[in-house]
Amino acid sequence: MKNIFIFFAFAIFAILTACDPSSATINYSLPAPVTVEVFSQNHYSTMDGGYEQIGTVTETRYSQNYAESNDTITLTRKFLYDASKGYLKKSHPAELALRLPELKLTAANLKILNIEGNENFSEVVSKVSIPDRWKKQITNFTRQVDLDRADKLRWEITHLLTGEIPLKSDITLLLTERGQLPLANVQVDSVRTQGLHKINGRECLEYAVFLREKEPFPYFIWEQHISITTGGKQFKEYAPQNANYQNRWEVAIDTQNGVPCLEREYKNGINEMKNLSTGDSITFESLISKTRLYTIR
Repeated sequence: MKNIFIFFAFAIFAILTACDPSSATINYSLPAPVTVEVFSQNHYSTMDGGYEQIGTVTETRYSQNYAESNDTITLTRKFLYDASKGYLKKSHPAELALRLPELKLTAANLKILNIEGNENFSEVVSKVSIPDRWKKQITNFTRQVDLDRADKLRWEITHLLTGEIPLKSDITLLLTERGQLPLANVQVDSVRTQGLHKINGRECLEYAVFLREKEPFPYFIWEQHISITTGGKQFKEYAPQNANYQNRWEVAIDTQNGVPCLEREYKNGINEMKNLSTGDSITFESLISKTRLYTIR
């Protein structure tokens, strides 16, 4: 009787194992254009003593259309509306850039050829209901090259996997051998797949990219920190310097067409500020979390 039980146990295990795939194939195939509506919600906070102080929560909706012609994919982003609140709701460049009326990204064989739209960033700033001196400050602290790099990095992270990909594995070496890594301007430490999951009725492969990057806009999180936290207010005579982040960037992409299903970023930063009169430096910790949910329209 015991032997029969063991036999059936192994038989059931074999069946379950056979039904559980060990890999998935990612195809960036768009026989017809695909439009998604993206809900983006981001939290900007810093540590005040031993407590996290959330200063800004942004909520933005925009559409993204993916269209393919031969080996070229065009992504067109269009702003829908914004319902952000908090200290940086009218000033953080990465958030204001999402309010561009339109941004167009073109890629051939998944390599970016051109990005159009960020050159109009100053027009977005001009329409924000803040004093002119703040508008000038935001424009002066924001370089188009940094906005373009952010869009390029998001494309690269969400189009990192191609072909057959093992599930629930560390695929860093595999991506390096295939020429997908390294990426410019960031240090990717590892990439790990997390299996297949259903998201809004779509079969999506989830993976996490662990990377290190520099914050292109350190002034704004510093300004929030010294303005709203008890511990930060005493450092108003200091000036922001570098900010370095460790980022866990989670992505889920549709296995059928490569269009994202979901993104999550968890960024932990060390921000340096310096007293230009005395030369003294001090650091504070910042936390940024970002979520983007993609819904097929």
